[in-house]
Amino acid sequence: MLNTEIIVKRLALIKHLYKIGLEQSRQVETVSAFSILSFHDSIEMLLKLIAEHHNIKSDNFNFLDYWTHIPSLTLKESMRNVNARRVNIKHKGLLPSKSDIEITRVNTTDFFEQNVITQLGIDFKSISLLTLISYENVRIHLEEAQQALDKNEIETCIEKSAIAFDDLLYTYEGNKSDYSRNSPFFFGESMTFESSFFMGIGGCDSDDQERKLGRFIDKVKDSIEGIQKAIKIISFGIDYKRYVKFKILTPIVTRTMGGRQVAETWEEKKWTKDNCQYCIDFVLDSSLKLQEFDFDIRELQEERKLNVVIKPDEK
Repeated sequence: MLNTEIIVKRLALIKHLYKIGLEQSRQVETVSAFSILSFHDSIEMLLKLIAEHHNIKSDNFNFLDYWTHIPSLTLKESMRNVNARRVNIKHKGLLPSKSDIEITRVNTTDFFEQNVITQLGIDFKSISLLTLISYENVRIHLEEAQQALDKNEIETCIEKSAIAFDDLLYTYEGNKSDYSRNSPFFFGESMTFESSFFMGIGGCDSDDQERKLGRFIDKVKDSIEGIQKAIKIISFGIDYKRYVKFKILTPIVTRTMGGRQVAETWEEKKWTKDNCQYCIDFVLDSSLKLQEFDFDIRELQEERKLNVVIKPDEK
């Protein structure tokens, strides 16, 4: 039998693939068809895990052989149909109907909820994907966000999600900066204090020409800031369209000189449990995306040391 910690980690991976299938299944028909491949792969991963847990060698098993060797598995006929749909789309190029996709989604969910508990003794719903996050601070903030959501503390959940995302970008960029703190994700100096207000241009006592100059300065500032932020998000490989929704839902996060994070809300948001879960899932997915290719630049470079020669004063 496998160690419980190993089982939970592998179940988290299986659930991640299952969730990808869920998201695909709710998209347009041409895209949702591929959810069947994700569902089937996640089911097969679970079957292999169960077989391994019971010390059953499954290297040469066909899909339905698992039910022969593990009779306690349920939903054999439903899984036979899932497998047939997978063969149709992958090997015959036959796209499933929308109803087939919906049936597959329901059957896959039922299969996980019935068999994970009976075969492995773990409630599938209790498996958290947050264990897959390798960035400790991000994981802690998201766990706090999930706990807040479970308690219906909506505002706290949103705030913790926003801080988690800020920490994610800060951490990822931080270990790509060299010893001089030069970041490859630097796209220009901050424009925070380059507004007409801080420059003292275009105030109430200004003439029309100066007010026009002030408005021009503010437009340039806003445009440059917008471009800088967009390029940084895209350069991280994060889905920008999903980020826009996340940004609309979450408050502004800033950092003080001491590094403390502060979330501020300037306008009313339509916060619901679904939107809270979206924010948690977005940060989770972004974390896993960045983990696909991560490195510490200090492991690739030698720290440069300055050789300073002090000469005696010349008379």
